[in-house]
Amino acid sequence: MNSMESAMRRAVALSEIALGLTSPNPIVGAVLINESGEIISEGFHKRSGSEHAEIVALRIAGPQSIGATLVVTLEPCNHSGKTPPCVDGIINAGVKRVVYSVKDPNSIAAGGAEKLKAAGIEVISGVLINEVEFSNRAWLKKTRTNRPFVSLKMATSLDGRSAAPDGTSKWITTPQSRLDVAYLRSECDAIVTGTGTVLADNPKLSVREVNRGDAKFAPVRVVMGARELSKELHIFNDEAETIQIKNRDIENCLDLAEERSWNRILVEAGPKLSSAFLKTDLVDEVFIYLAPTFLGGSNTALTDIGVENLASQKHFEFIDIKRIPGETDNLRMQVMVKSI
Repeated sequence: MNSMESAMRRAVALSEIALGLTSPNPIVGAVLINESGEIISEGFHKRSGSEHAEIVALRIAGPQSIGATLVVTLEPCNHSGKTPPCVDGIINAGVKRVVYSVKDPNSIAAGGAEKLKAAGIEVISGVLINEVEFSNRAWLKKTRTNRPFVSLKMATSLDGRSAAPDGTSKWITTPQSRLDVAYLRSECDAIVTGTGTVLADNPKLSVREVNRGDAKFAPVRVVMGARELSKELHIFNDEAETIQIKNRDIENCLDLAEERSWNRILVEAGPKLSSAFLKTDLVDEVFIYLAPTFLGGSNTALTDIGVENLASQKHFEFIDIKRIPGETDNLRMQVMVKSI
């Protein structure tokens, strides 16, 4: 692996520290290296309004930035928003070369590469582009389509049941899996569920167990459905904001996401609402937490998703399979939409 790729992988890892914290901005990591490929400094974008990753790395490096190479996951911005243009800071710092992975699809902020070249700085793009596109997939999709990236979480038995024959569903998976779900929630801007799940399980849908370095952070909880809910339910506690959409119109949920500039939402609901998202082809990825048990009965994890035959099946591809150790091991399978 050459030094640019090594530095880019480090930049990706840095950027992911802020997953779920930067909306409406992207996650971005930056690493400054010398001619020998040694790291001089590094930084990442922590939240909207804070210094961008490049500026953090340059500030820490100080005079060592002169003649160095800046490796950054996203094309440096070329506009003034809550912070000045990153390209100006890069030019003023005396950087010799800028290596970035993904071109900025935001027309307002684009053009950074051309301005750097015009200033005599060597620019290299496309390094580890697949890895960076994946890590920043939520913001990239939101920016390119004006729709949030939608993750769906399911917990099932080996035979695809989300509840026992008597309707009980708490808990199918282990405490270790539930902690893993809490981390997944913390990487999203909002968690979407239905009134049926709230009434059946009385969930908190919180990230209280997760330390992300920001005690005030918690994804918004969105409850869909017309049924009245007691304010005594856990979903209305003070651990996070809760919004109820008093219908099951998914477009209303997407409108809310656009209004709040959310990059990513997590659907953590019962079979009907989960199926509705899948049926309308709005789900980008699915996390399935699989318990090594059989429940039988008719309480399947999904209902009608619009598939009538094999020709109309919903195609996904495996991204990752993770074993979650515990008293009883669970599997977490991550799949994403596959184009056929």
